[in-house]
Amino acid sequence: MQSIQPKLSEREIAEAWAKITIIKWKKKLTSNRIGDTGTLLRSFKYNVLASAQGDVLKITLLFEYYGRFVDMGVGKGVKIGDVKESAASRKLSGKMLGNRRRPKKWYSKTFHAEVMKLSEIFAKEYGHRGVVAITENLSDKSIHNG
Repeated sequence: MQSIQPKLSEREIAEAWAKITIIKWKKKLTSNRIGDTGTLLRSFKYNVLASAQGDVLKITLLFEYYGRFVDMGVGKGVKIGDVKESAASRKLSGKMLGNRRRPKKWYSKTFHAEVMKLSEIFAKEYGHRGVVAITENLSDKSIHNG
């Protein structure tokens, strides 16, 4: 027996995706022990802009900008090139020279994975809509031609 699932609108899908992405970011922050003040953790918000027909036009995920610097291991005078040099020096000499900052990946990998999941969800949704439209169109023609 097939279970009947209520059909979600594009907006509902996008909002659920945004909430899940934020939850995963928060888990990454906690597991990497990022943010002793909790400011970054509390700053997450999302907004889904949809047309009058419910088609998603834009998904915006917001958080404190400095969180990106933590992800890259830069800030307070440390440039992205300095991070790579420090990583190389740690491998060669086994100790830290210069920059003590290290990337704490919480944003980029998680975001990329979640965007790929969203694209798969919408691909399935649009594929399903195409099949439904063709099926309805064929059944309408068979009724009129029958």
